[in-house]
Amino acid sequence: MCVIVMGSGRTNSANASNRPADSSQPQLLRLLRESRAPYHTFATRFHQRKHLEILNVDLESEGMIFFQRPGSVRYEIVSPVRSLMIYDGKKVRCYAFSEGRWKLLNNPSATAIGQILRQIGRWIQGDFDADRKMFEISVVPFEDTSGCIHLVPRSKALTQFIRRIEIYVRKTSDDYWVNRIIIRESEVDMTDMRFRQELRDQPIPEGTFASPEASDACQAMFVQEDGPDPNETEKPKS
Repeated sequence: MCVIVMGSGRTNSANASNRPADSSQPQLLRLLRESRAPYHTFATRFHQRKHLEILNVDLESEGMIFFQRPGSVRYEIVSPVRSLMIYDGKKVRCYAFSEGRWKLLNNPSATAIGQILRQIGRWIQGDFDADRKMFEISVVPFEDTSGCIHLVPRSKALTQFIRRIEIYVRKTSDDYWVNRIIIRESEVDMTDMRFRQELRDQPIPEGTFASPEASDACQAMFVQEDGPDPNETEKPKS
């Protein structure tokens, strides 16, 4: 269930990785973090595409992620095969949906999965402080975005599993947000997560970070693609 190692379409990612770092853009890290700081909860839908060279196939799925500061995470795949990982700040629980109900899995990788989930949560919240010991961090220009944040492992041991992480940031009016995260396992193997319909400081359904049964309520939070933006109804107090 290692679904959190990511990559991207080759043309765009190659363009971003080949461009030199822009010394004027490290401020993007600060702008992203300041833009996210007023919010305590985030929820977003995503489309995930994972390319595996050994199988010569692209695996695609749809899902949603919920975060609540300081570290609660719900990561759920809703199609084609439903699965769920919940981190409540203390432990990770993994579930699979089978025969009409959720079943708790005994996953020996749960601790490592929890660490990765927390990392993704920090990236979406604009927090890269915890990554500086593990990664070289730089910002490069990228078309149609405010920039692409590159995280390159410092450890040779880690580069055997992750070559590079690419985090794409967009700006809307005065708001900065992460719309895409890519983690490259190799020059070919990759997973590409594209985020949409982000909700900020919206009421989180009861049981979101504790129970798989909150799935329907979590999915119901997201309006139709062409519907009004729920974030416009209430802004955090400055």
